[in-house]
Amino acid sequence: MSNSLADSLAALLPSAADADRPWLVWYAPGERVELTGRVLHMWQCKIAGLLMTEASSAAPAGPLVHLDLGVHWRTLTWCGGVWLVGGAAVFAAPDSVVDQVDVSVAFAPEGLHADAEVQVLVPREPLARRWPGALPPLVLDGVADVMPHPDSFTAGPFNGAAAAIVQYPGQAPDVPVQVSRDALAADPAGPRTGPARGRGAGARNVGSRAALVHAETAPEAVRGVLAAWRAGLTAVLVSPAADDELMRAAARQEGADPLAPQ
Repeated sequence: MSNSLADSLAALLPSAADADRPWLVWYAPGERVELTGRVLHMWQCKIAGLLMTEASSAAPAGPLVHLDLGVHWRTLTWCGGVWLVGGAAVFAAPDSVVDQVDVSVAFAPEGLHADAEVQVLVPREPLARRWPGALPPLVLDGVADVMPHPDSFTAGPFNGAAAAIVQYPGQAPDVPVQVSRDALAADPAGPRTGPARGRGAGARNVGSRAALVHAETAPEAVRGVLAAWRAGLTAVLVSPAADDELMRAAARQEGADPLAPQ
């Protein structure tokens, strides 16, 4: 899985040529969504176009984009768009006080960062064409306002030391932890202090075609999916709301196993 961009993180992301098989399969109670690399690439490019248009006053290093989408397939599309414009995805625990961000993206109005210059509400439904109901004043629609942007985007390369993820842990002193583009690309799953829980946390299992990613937080899910892609596998992302039966069904149907730890 390669990308023509000369950027270590962008090289992990799907391209328009990756249409031959799914890159990401999402399982939640009553829901299954399958996305090829080409479809993911389209979403990421359109989101990048929106960010370039709406967050043009962000710092030269790229916009800080607060994501309150939880563990969800849409989180991956927004992360990809953020990284294509050289920005950082900002994740916060519920009790965290997040510093100023340029853009805030959420599934619900209460999840938006009040001081963000650009605010975006995204519908949860996979086939939704627009936000259901009336949007708050000046808030963008995370589907209807994204879709008009082009399916392609010329990006980077960017400084590998620049932040790709900024995470507020929600514990005193709640100092944000940053992960650089190069560090995320080199070791997507990050430090491991215990056994892997389907996070896509290491070397490829022999005979596997997909990696099961089961995480409780969005940053863990994003890193697990990237680790699967780095290993050349389809990422099967399972909602935290899934029970054991759904987990087993997802693994069986997709031929997915957790990746063996390094």
